[in-house]
Amino acid sequence: MTTPTLNLSHRLYRCRLGAQELAALFTVASQGFQPGEIEFSHERHSRTFTARTLADLISDVQAAPLPGNPDQYDNLTFTATDPAGRRTVVMKLTPQAVATRITGTDATLVYGTDSQLRIFLTDEAIGGQKSRTARAKGFFERQIATNMGLLLVSAVVVGTAVKDVDNSEQVLDSIRTPATAMMWVFLAVNICLFGHDAVVARVTRGVLAPTRTLPSGNFWDRLNSGERIAYAGVLVAILAATGTLISAGADVLK
Repeated sequence: MTTPTLNLSHRLYRCRLGAQELAALFTVASQGFQPGEIEFSHERHSRTFTARTLADLISDVQAAPLPGNPDQYDNLTFTATDPAGRRTVVMKLTPQAVATRITGTDATLVYGTDSQLRIFLTDEAIGGQKSRTARAKGFFERQIATNMGLLLVSAVVVGTAVKDVDNSEQVLDSIRTPATAMMWVFLAVNICLFGHDAVVARVTRGVLAPTRTLPSGNFWDRLNSGERIAYAGVLVAILAATGTLISAGADVLK
């Protein structure tokens, strides 16, 4: 009876993989394999580099007479193959996503490796997401919740303004001012939400950097000096716009 071949594939987005993270990831993926059964590869300018270790691959790329920054990688492939067919591990890495494929006839090895890699890549320090739009969905959920709260506050404000009004013409006059003020508040709050999410999206983007160490910590700690200056300017602009809008709303209520 022929042993069936298992095939498990996954794709995780927004993984942040620097030199330390890649070393740990490949250690996990290499467990149980002999050095000669492992291969790293990288494609650059229509040329394919291959090596038995990541360090050798990086050295070959840096020594090659090719244009561009040798420390910037947009693809990397890890392959480990058991000659007996019990398990093969293939990982294709890009800044946008990491695709894993575990095949083989040994169910324990295949399922075990697949589980270990998914747990590693979805760890908070790596940030892997099962959906390309996972963070965007979270943002829109916050948008909906915040705006529903603002609608409730608006209803209370408008209701308070019209509670002692007798005719429809006076109702329109009485709600015009608070409605305009709440419109400015809506706009100000949403500008803050969009600005904050833009900063978070930038620092939680996928990264593939085999030759450098990625900063850890909160989103501000992860920014380099140039990015900090740029985003500080963006935040100042957002705060200035928000202050102007809130001030405009307050002037309307006077």
